[in-house]
This record gives sequence, C-alpha cells and structure tokens, in this order.
Amino acid sequence: MELLFEKLITNPVLLSVAIVLAILILFSIIKKLLKITLITISLLALYLGYLLYTGKEVPKTADELKDSLQKKSGEVKEVLDKTVEEMNRSLKEKTSEIMEDKLDKLFNDSSGVDLNE
Repeated sequence: MELLFEKLITNPVLLSVAIVLAILILFSIIKKLLKITLITISLLALYLGYLLYTGKEVPKTADELKDSLQKKSGEVKEVLDKTVEEMNRSLKEKTSEIMEDKLDKLFNDSSGVDLNE
C-alpha cells in the first residue's frame, strides 16, 4: 500500500490521473445529491400546492408536515394494498376462465383424431 502511495506521489502523470478521477467522483456525488434535493423540493411543493388547492390546512411546522405526510402515506398504502389484492383476485379469475375455455376447446375439438387407435 505504501508502495502504491509512493508511486502515485512521485509520478506526476499518475497523480494527475488520480486527481481527475477524484474530481469526477466528487462531481458525480454532488450531482446526485443535488438531483435528490431538487426532487424532494419539487414533491414538497406539489404536496403543498395540493393542500392549498383542496382547501386543507397547510402545516405550520416541520413536525406537523411530517405527521401529515406519514398519515397520507399510510392511507395511500392501504389503498394500494386493497387495489393490488383486488387485481390479484381479478387476474386469477380471468386466468382461470381463459384456461377453462382453452381446455374445453382443446378437448371438445378433436378434429378427426381417433383416440381409440
């Protein structure tokens, strides 16, 4: 490990490559953090706009906002769970119907095949 650091420090080409790589990594991390921050701010602005549009009370403190978001996320989770459950049930029923139709068609349509041979 010490040999690697020594080669890196003594060789200006390797040092410049290492610095450029470090700058690129740092830049990409900052870029991702900025993107996450902008998305979070946008979602927060949309949520507050929704509250204003519907006439609901806009939270005054961060704790009220946090509680409100947790409450809404719980409601959304319940609705999504019910919807997924309903879709699964519907999909199973539809798949069963299609399979029964296909099997009936397959067994009823012998198309001249004699099974006694």
